[in-house]
Amino acid sequence: MPGLPYAGPELRAMELSGLVLHVIGDLYVEADQSESGSAAPRLRAAAVHRLAAPVITGRWAAMGLTAAWAFTGGSAPAVLEASVEHFHRIPLQPLSVALRLEQSDVAGQPADVVDLHGLPCTSVDRTIEDLLRRTGDPRLTAAAMAAATRLLPLTDTVALRDRFESRRKRPGMAPARRALGRLLRA
Repeated sequence: MPGLPYAGPELRAMELSGLVLHVIGDLYVEADQSESGSAAPRLRAAAVHRLAAPVITGRWAAMGLTAAWAFTGGSAPAVLEASVEHFHRIPLQPLSVALRLEQSDVAGQPADVVDLHGLPCTSVDRTIEDLLRRTGDPRLTAAAMAAATRLLPLTDTVALRDRFESRRKRPGMAPARRALGRLLRA
């Protein structure tokens, strides 16, 4: 709801009364204009782009839990995650969500980045890989596994398994391969 002069408590009261729906951070949408079904990814992609674009320069792509949320929904991420091609300073003015940037070459690899309704986003396969590489850390495992489970129906599991095999020497791929095995058996 850009440009509307409502304070946080007013927005929360409007949300409780059903007038608006919370999207992510400080972004809300009027309930009668919310998108559902196949149009919902467009709303989530626009929300991520609106939060990230003003503070990230150069080529970038939403990744991790942020990319998974943009693709499939679920709980909005508390941290906006993006892969960037060069170093960024975290803004002094805090965003309505935390920002985690990972400097990597993913933004420059067309095979690993897709356009999701105007949002540069890691591909489904790359997003699953990034998520499952976190499963070595017990604090991150539950959220990563839940997001990867939601993404799994959107990909070819044979190609995904081949991707993991070909990248087995990357950091975090040993626990990622074990986690992928658990997901595919479930």
